[in-house]
Amino acid sequence: MSPARPEQRKNTAKIVVSTHDGVDGFTSAYEQFAPRPRLHESAAWLRYCDRRSRGRMLYVVARDDAGVLLGVTALRRTAQESLAEANYDVSTLIRPPAVPKACFYPQLFSAVSGTHCLLRTADHLSETAARQVRAAIVGTARNLAAEDNAVLTFAYLTDARLAGELTEKLDFDEHGVVGANTVLEAEWVDFDGYVAFLPRGRRSHIRKERREYLASGLRTSVHETTRALDEQTALLEMGLARKYNAPNSVDAVLADYADLASTVDEHVLVFLAKAGDRPVGLCVCLRDGETLHIRNLGFDYPLTRGTHAYFNLMFYDPLIWGARHGIRRYCFGTGAYLGKSRRGCLLEPLYAGVRWPASLGAACAGALVGRDRDVCVDLGLNQRRGST
Repeated sequence: MSPARPEQRKNTAKIVVSTHDGVDGFTSAYEQFAPRPRLHESAAWLRYCDRRSRGRMLYVVARDDAGVLLGVTALRRTAQESLAEANYDVSTLIRPPAVPKACFYPQLFSAVSGTHCLLRTADHLSETAARQVRAAIVGTARNLAAEDNAVLTFAYLTDARLAGELTEKLDFDEHGVVGANTVLEAEWVDFDGYVAFLPRGRRSHIRKERREYLASGLRTSVHETTRALDEQTALLEMGLARKYNAPNSVDAVLADYADLASTVDEHVLVFLAKAGDRPVGLCVCLRDGETLHIRNLGFDYPLTRGTHAYFNLMFYDPLIWGARHGIRRYCFGTGAYLGKSRRGCLLEPLYAGVRWPASLGAACAGALVGRDRDVCVDLGLNQRRGST
């Protein structure tokens, strides 16, 4: 008798868990498991994460006794501070007080690039079976962390119930809000419609920013794929990094372009501002069907001063292009919350759960709860539309 098809398996009696150092170790099974995933959960994007992390991704995969994939999570391994990335580092995310940064390594951090947590179970499972699969996956992650006395974090969850499940059922120490996605749902068909959508007090300001950008002589061009990305655009990204004292290098940016080109090139959309023939501003986006993710920015600040290039390249030009090309949802990522909310973005909370090793348990107890409290106050997460 042939094995039951996945949609017939509502529960599973046996769960077999394995680990893989890259998505290529289980690509075929994963593509059957997630045949139409969002970009940040696609095999192509996971392959980008594998390349970008230079071998530090680890996948925990659950299957049933017939080998059918039931669930998966992606972990980012950071052995020491010198390898840490700001968005995927518990010491930066939660900021426990009075603990030296070096004490937070090694760590396992469950999130893929794009500040997204991949903790997924098969769609056909009942909720009870899905909880069993998550318990097996997270339990394996706990054991891996315990072997190295490492911090274990699941971050950027969009479902508060899953964050609560980590502490209530899966032996995590605490959970809470650590930030928010800034999202704009298109309710218009052109730029004038977008402006009319905003609170009355913001409209004249937005029109002024657009008018002065166009009057500055800068012009925006739009390019599909990574072909427009080169050393000149990498230097623009370095301008932004220097402004915010963020570690980066031209070589690292060029390596990122190469990683994008080899994995998700067809999803890349580049907005480039030029003064004559000289690039002075950059916005790299990723298109995922009717969703546009705004990703990387870069500017020549002396040459764009007073032009409002930042919000034109990050907001207005993508909105104008998107209205003409079927985009219904714009995702602007985390950070710069006030400026984004004033331009119409909603704030969608992101949650995390953390399990401290014994060496940090006493010093860090309550740190995530405290972070949750501060973030909720700072973001005003009960606010449903941009302020006036």
